[in-house]
Amino acid sequence: MGTNLALALLKKCIFALSWLVPRNANKAVLGCYKNRFADNSKYLFLHWQQTHFMQTIWISGDKTLIHTLRQQGYTAHSRWSLMGIFHALTAKYYVYNSYIGDINQWLAAGAVRINLWHGSPLKKIEFDITTGPLAPKYQTRSLWHVGLQSLHYHQEYVRPSLMLSPSPLVGESFQRAFRLKEDSLLSSTNPRTDYYLRYPEQRQALPLKDDATAYRRVILYAPSWRDALWQNSQKLTPHLTRSNSDSPYQAAFDWQTLSQHLVDTDSLLLLRLHPNERHYAAQFCAYPNVLDISEWDDVYGILHRIDLLITDYSSLFIDVLPLEIPVIFYRFDHEQYLNQSRDCYDIGQDPLSIGQVAYQFDDLLVLLQEMAQLNANPQPNEAYEQLQRLYWSQHASGLSADNLATDAISVDERHDDSFARLERHLRQGQTQSFKLAFGTDIKPRI
Repeated sequence: MGTNLALALLKKCIFALSWLVPRNANKAVLGCYKNRFADNSKYLFLHWQQTHFMQTIWISGDKTLIHTLRQQGYTAHSRWSLMGIFHALTAKYYVYNSYIGDINQWLAAGAVRINLWHGSPLKKIEFDITTGPLAPKYQTRSLWHVGLQSLHYHQEYVRPSLMLSPSPLVGESFQRAFRLKEDSLLSSTNPRTDYYLRYPEQRQALPLKDDATAYRRVILYAPSWRDALWQNSQKLTPHLTRSNSDSPYQAAFDWQTLSQHLVDTDSLLLLRLHPNERHYAAQFCAYPNVLDISEWDDVYGILHRIDLLITDYSSLFIDVLPLEIPVIFYRFDHEQYLNQSRDCYDIGQDPLSIGQVAYQFDDLLVLLQEMAQLNANPQPNEAYEQLQRLYWSQHASGLSADNLATDAISVDERHDDSFARLERHLRQGQTQSFKLAFGTDIKPRI
């Protein structure tokens, strides 16, 4: 215990000392959770690589990824390489999707920390978490306990300098969960939802059938990560006990029957498991018309091709709201999840009214069969449209399904997006810094 505490204190000292290093206001380091190349920071990186808004360096602990990015002509460095340490110490901006550890959690003091986050607040996040296995990390009993927790969970206790908020609802949740001041929020959509509007030519193509034709329907199954570890649970609901596998998805589906339905209806199921659970997917990809995409960076490049989203507690359904994609909530472990995992926000307690809901596979199959008989996707109901407004506010005008499919938005509308808003904010911040330092309105090169 003493050794661990001493090591934590030493690392905190290194973090504090990194504040003394001069930082280049024209340089940003970017990274992603699990050392991946994905989500918001990926799309901001790709955009800035094209526009040269500032110098951008990708930081990761995955040497294979670093090699791949370099082959593509990008600047990328391993986290603890000499160049990785140099750029982490000298970049003015840290841009990440989860925590500063996406880049380097010990060298970030003095940097402007831009947390783009990796979802929308549906399940409670960070300091709002009061139940489930993550709660002890954030719920403290005294100032002494806060100090110990900040040593043990360093990066979770380092506040972001800036976050993006597509609506007041999202902004209020971020402000409370990350303990932010109001001026740390920028009213904006997200790079992950804006990139393929700005660059429609870069959307991904889906695999074709053996006869080189497209599937009639494309279904995306993207469940949430179950933070209460499934394999350690002793309270499985009865209809989930028919398998001894440690995979919840083996027990929750009759994969043979599902696959036959997909073949019969000329449908393709894209299986997208959370990065923490993607190892489960390998046992299902051999079934016809089931394609495992859990290893893909993310799914935003194919959302324009999705006819139906199946999920459970994942906030991905919030990202597809502006696209008017129908949603089925398959909550096969609902009772267990409520008992063992973190709570949802009030608005997320019952989003089921925007779509169909199933708690057992037989019910899910019936819903799939009913939807397969429709000639077109159903129109959004009132609850669906209400959630669109709550989560996306006035900034969703360019994100409709028709616009995404036909590019029927003006250049000005397309370019008044998260990229433009963030760049304006950073320019303004740099100008204000120069005014404070020199009493002049000099515009920095950024």
